[in-house]
Amino acid sequence: MQLPDARLAVSGRLVSDPRPLVERLRVAERVEFTGRYAQTDAPELFRRAHVLLHTKVKDPCPSAVIEAMACGLPVVYAASGGTVELVGDEAGIGVPHPDGWDRDEPPEPAAFAEAVARTLADRERLSAAARRRAVERFSLGPWLDRHAELFAELTASGPRARSSRTR
Repeated sequence: MQLPDARLAVSGRLVSDPRPLVERLRVAERVEFTGRYAQTDAPELFRRAHVLLHTKVKDPCPSAVIEAMACGLPVVYAASGGTVELVGDEAGIGVPHPDGWDRDEPPEPAAFAEAVARTLADRERLSAAARRRAVERFSLGPWLDRHAELFAELTASGPRARSSRTR
């Protein structure tokens, strides 16, 4: 699928400079480097986008993914690490890649491109699902309630209760 009007916004801290590759591929007019951003800037960045392309392999719990979904942004991601659980089956598309601990091997670029095209084709449904999933699973209120229940349970069987059981 060709997307002649597609643009790529690259945000955050970069480990290496992608500009030489962008120039070599002759896509500089389609790539915007926004640089590092403050947490308060994230919603505006996400609202400008149609898809979050999260390429990091084995990312344990990327808050950017949750923040993007909260803004109704579906996620295309390397299907590994905590991202799989965060996005689930309904809020984006995970792209398989070689699994191993010797080195990180991201998905093939063509596989990412195909997943982005599929996401854009079903964007309305995926966007609604992303927002719903973020609200239902990651809103602060329910999160605090679950932790309060857990702490209450733990303190009810805390040190005093444990020491009386071990006697």
